[in-house]
Amino acid sequence: MRRPLLLIALCIIAAVAVNAQFKVVPGGKKHVLGKDTLCFQYDLRAHDTLRYKVEANDSVKVENGQAFSKRRTEIIEVVCDSVSVQGHMHLTIRLDSARELHINGADTTVKTSSLWVGRKHHLTIDKLGHRLAFSSDNDALAGVSPGGTMQPMLIPIIDSSCGRQGQSWLSENTVVLVENAVPSPILKQQNFWRVIDSIDTLGRKASILQYTQTGVGVVTLVAPDVKFETSCVIAGYGRLIFDRKWNVIIHMYATVENRFTMKRLTGTDVKGRHLTAENVTLLELVSRDPSRSWKGETRKSKDAKKTR
Repeated sequence: MRRPLLLIALCIIAAVAVNAQFKVVPGGKKHVLGKDTLCFQYDLRAHDTLRYKVEANDSVKVENGQAFSKRRTEIIEVVCDSVSVQGHMHLTIRLDSARELHINGADTTVKTSSLWVGRKHHLTIDKLGHRLAFSSDNDALAGVSPGGTMQPMLIPIIDSSCGRQGQSWLSENTVVLVENAVPSPILKQQNFWRVIDSIDTLGRKASILQYTQTGVGVVTLVAPDVKFETSCVIAGYGRLIFDRKWNVIIHMYATVENRFTMKRLTGTDVKGRHLTAENVTLLELVSRDPSRSWKGETRKSKDAKKTR
């Protein structure tokens, strides 16, 4: 559900920040596609299930001197519920499990549960990842994912389907990140994309696409006795590896720096920085089509092969 107040706040932030960010310049010579052309798109089929493992490091520091870091390991499940006649994919994203190691100076604690585990978030996307519809399982139940409100998108908006190696393009999008928090954060982003190369990895033929990202965002979190309004300025980088046959991401490395300002009801501001670096790896693709079903090798199976 779109929130008018959040959109108004986002527009104010964007108006201040846009002069410091690059803009799309119309015109220029179009690139001619050739033998070194690589194509990227999402092509999930009805009832496909993707299981990803996320291994992430987070570092959070606020201006009053408080700081901590954590290491996260998560399993995220993406299910394609159906595909429309226009080719739009209706997806459900769910955090299946989460484990966090919190480090605060010499103190460490392990957290093996999260209220975000099991919650479902629904997206409708086209083949380039544009979000056509979005919803959360319960808009009345506030919460935040373990990776925070501005963690990297699992399904980035790539905005262009084909390009020659070395070719680049600029995209602008406003995204409601329902999978990150309730109420949903809103991000206005600009991504500079570049086609890199083709490789073989995880036993699959794949293509590499990378981006650098700038953006501004806003999110309002409400609890029974407190309300936080947070504005964010982010800078990020990501490298996506697309399987050339399945047209899904099989690996992604992404980083994001989130400089946030949190406004409280008392009128005081809290400023800080949240750094995230994560590796996302496809563990399994389950499909009704046997040619698309695949399961990656586990560490145990690899070790067993070495001892034979």
